[in-house]
Amino acid sequence: MKRRVIFVMILALVCICSAQADAYKDVNKYISQGLSDQNILKIKELSPQLTQKEKDSIYTWKRVSPLAGAGFNLVAGFGAGSFSQGDGLHGTIFLIGDAICTGLIIYDIVKHGVDEFNHSLFGGDAAGDMKLALIGLIGGAGLRIWQTVHPFLYAKKYNAKLRDALGMDGTTVAMLPAFTREGGLGMTFAARIPLD
Repeated sequence: MKRRVIFVMILALVCICSAQADAYKDVNKYISQGLSDQNILKIKELSPQLTQKEKDSIYTWKRVSPLAGAGFNLVAGFGAGSFSQGDGLHGTIFLIGDAICTGLIIYDIVKHGVDEFNHSLFGGDAAGDMKLALIGLIGGAGLRIWQTVHPFLYAKKYNAKLRDALGMDGTTVAMLPAFTREGGLGMTFAARIPLD
């Protein structure tokens, strides 16, 4: 009788562990596919099977960093940082916008020559024949600023959706030992609130 009970307990433990491993793997798979509404619902169904340590691990691994996206967009342009974050819509908008601005500049340089472009740009005759190039430069500068700011907005929104799907509110409160003013030992509360 004892052998049967031990066997059933071991079998139940193996089933629970395998279900938990499957949940971890499935949550990672759904996140990799994208945080669509359907995938968020599936992740919310599976997240209660995960431990807090597993949720933290998934969040740390799958969260979006705004700095890399902003850096790529600032330096390389053409939506490279947005594409690297997984933001295909804005990556495409930035790619097309940079291509149009660059095309306007190149068109005017080819049409009027580099000397006319330099004279219009640096010589003070901004109302010359290089109007398209000037529009391209101003538009490109504005677009580059937007490309640098947008990855921060996207990362904040994406990371909030990811935390919500995993069932993490992100705020942790702990009670910690602390020294009092009189030199004694007491307790104090500390809170950690995520900013991303």
